[in-house]
Amino acid sequence: MMTGNSVIICVALLGTSVISAAAQQPVLSDATISVELSPRDGHVLALRDWNGRKLAGAESDSIGLWSLDLAPGSSNATINAGQANHFAWRRNGARTIELEWSDFTRTSAPQLKVFATVRLRSDTTTAWNIRIEGIRGVEVDRVRYPRLTHIVTSGSGEELAVPSWMGQRARNPAAMLAGRDGKGRRMEFVYPGALSMQAIALSSAKLGGLYFSADDTAAFRKSFALWGSADGSAGYDMVHLLPNPGTLDVFSPSYASIVGVVHGDWFSAVERYRKWGTAQYWARESRLHTGTTPEWLRETGIWVWNRGHSDVVLEPAAALMQDAKLPVSVFWHWWHNGPYDTSFPDYLPPREGAQHFTDAVSTAHSKGLHTIVYMNQRLWCVNTPSWTKEGAERWAVHERDGSVRLETYNVFDPKPCATMDIATSFWRNKYAGLADTVIQQYGVDGIYMDQAVLSLVDWSKDHGHDVGGGNYWMNGFRELAKDLRRRKGNRPTGFAGEGGGESWMPDLDAFLTLQVSQERYADPASGWEVIPMFQAAYHPYALTYGTYGSLTLPPYDELWPIEKRPATAMELLDPKYVRQFYLEQARMFVWGMQPTIANFRTNQLTERRKQIDYLEQLAKLRYGMRDVFQFGTFLTPPVVDVPSADVLLSRISIYAARLGGPVEAHTTTPVVLSSAWRSPKNRVAIALASISDDSVDAVIKLPARAYGLGPATRIVRHDMTGTTPLGTLGTKARSLTIPMKPLQGAVIEFVNPGK
Repeated sequence: MMTGNSVIICVALLGTSVISAAAQQPVLSDATISVELSPRDGHVLALRDWNGRKLAGAESDSIGLWSLDLAPGSSNATINAGQANHFAWRRNGARTIELEWSDFTRTSAPQLKVFATVRLRSDTTTAWNIRIEGIRGVEVDRVRYPRLTHIVTSGSGEELAVPSWMGQRARNPAAMLAGRDGKGRRMEFVYPGALSMQAIALSSAKLGGLYFSADDTAAFRKSFALWGSADGSAGYDMVHLLPNPGTLDVFSPSYASIVGVVHGDWFSAVERYRKWGTAQYWARESRLHTGTTPEWLRETGIWVWNRGHSDVVLEPAAALMQDAKLPVSVFWHWWHNGPYDTSFPDYLPPREGAQHFTDAVSTAHSKGLHTIVYMNQRLWCVNTPSWTKEGAERWAVHERDGSVRLETYNVFDPKPCATMDIATSFWRNKYAGLADTVIQQYGVDGIYMDQAVLSLVDWSKDHGHDVGGGNYWMNGFRELAKDLRRRKGNRPTGFAGEGGGESWMPDLDAFLTLQVSQERYADPASGWEVIPMFQAAYHPYALTYGTYGSLTLPPYDELWPIEKRPATAMELLDPKYVRQFYLEQARMFVWGMQPTIANFRTNQLTERRKQIDYLEQLAKLRYGMRDVFQFGTFLTPPVVDVPSADVLLSRISIYAARLGGPVEAHTTTPVVLSSAWRSPKNRVAIALASISDDSVDAVIKLPARAYGLGPATRIVRHDMTGTTPLGTLGTKARSLTIPMKPLQGAVIEFVNPGK
């Protein structure tokens, strides 16, 4: 059972007299936000911003402020606030409203009582807590609270921003929520895992809008949900999963659901969340922030993401390091004994033999290279001999019906893999034992733990943890991380995970944030575009790297079926797609990531020299200003006036993900990408990266107040030609025209007097 301070407040309601609904309205309001609830049943009548603009709410709502989802097969699928025969509310001081629903004689839970509080906070938000009583024997799976209807989604440029690992936004949320048939669709975003942090926003840069979050520091599983209606409006609720359905007397989440308003777009929402998130343990104890991330990983100048034997992985990386004259680290797939995606976790020995592999790693070390190798953190393929021999099925994640949760990824040899339960010591010991061999005996510098930054629901009753909801998944990962670090000894070993996730920052050294190249695997027509929400919130606390960006067609694992091998595997990609590569590299640069190239071969140093020069140029700029680009904080992005251009996209992933060739698509993007930063030593800088083959003037409009700049502030330009003074800011309009040569990167630094 989860408890919290809100429980004390709610219980106090039972011993107090309830104000008559006719006496006054249940309204919480200050100069920035107003929430009006129905005195009849407690649903949200209106949520308004500082201008009195109504953002959500309806005169009637048959479901009400909350609903309960019962287990499949229950006589009633749901129970909701609208089914209560009794409702009451009262004020608790000027900033809190308490609500009570009881007498559910028409439902399968007649003893049910629900208590809720709504509290006005001082930061344009409200905090919502709930307590459910009288549910023993009633298999309540999920609680949806708070629930808002008739959210406005059109007419003022609203965008939906969701921190799906790195982050994404939809510029037309009304159409997305309406669905293809116009009848509406529901979208749920799960935390922890798929959501890197607990906040979404539905707002516009000009008018602001809605902000939804949670203040959970224990990583309980939950979802943020939005749905569209046929009338064009939208709804929202937060979904809380119950542990051990049917066994609880009381359920009360230990965290509050936050509903509020923000004055701007997605960045305003991130700034709001960042103020809270960076004060939590995951930021204070993050590996990067505490300096426990290995130095070689912090000092990486370029990542090479290659696959296969050591001669096609390590040797090209050494060549790039010599060419770029920057520290290069290697992200190594397909080193293991079995075929990719069908043989996990039977990784050992390496496919080229233990001694040859170890010697290759040692030779790489002598050249200054460091290597992390792929080891999936949760999959055990069921066709492997070890699956049966070691009795792995018992320790896999099970669905509610008792079946093993299976996932199949390989389209060329579609064999299923089971998801293993990280909350069990069996799987943790298995994985840590393999990692120990790879690190201690083979000498690699770290492990990429694929699918680590995800969580699952397990219904296994003999795994020693709650079933259904809870936070056992995150607790299990922390135990695994502790074991891995105990086993590594004093070696400077790094551990990376897929995506981004605040709860994992104390345990992982790096995060593979691949959305910089999401167009290679996701259709731009879906309506989502990538934005750096995770970096904007946590850049000084979490090292990010990675891209699917490649100058070749995908490779093909030599252990996959030979008859399905494409004849074009690893051939150079048609040059018509090079602007896509530039776009991906530019995103990594302006968003502060460690630059990465996938499928690098030495012939690219000559046959794709222009693209390699672009990669190295941006990498050197970043490396020379690591205090800004590795430890700096995102500032409000400047408005940069430049033309936009069409980019031809090759929609094909890092390895052959289709049985056909690449599928083409298009996207439109500014020809100069930008961002703004403040370093720990108060260096303010704007990063610019051109993806144009022509010269272009970038006109920067500065939000000077936000950056703390004054008339005497000196302006300095850094690029590959050196450092050039550009004068002082002065008192005129805060607008700068920065000439950009073709495919040029630049950093415009603002130096205040005395610096």
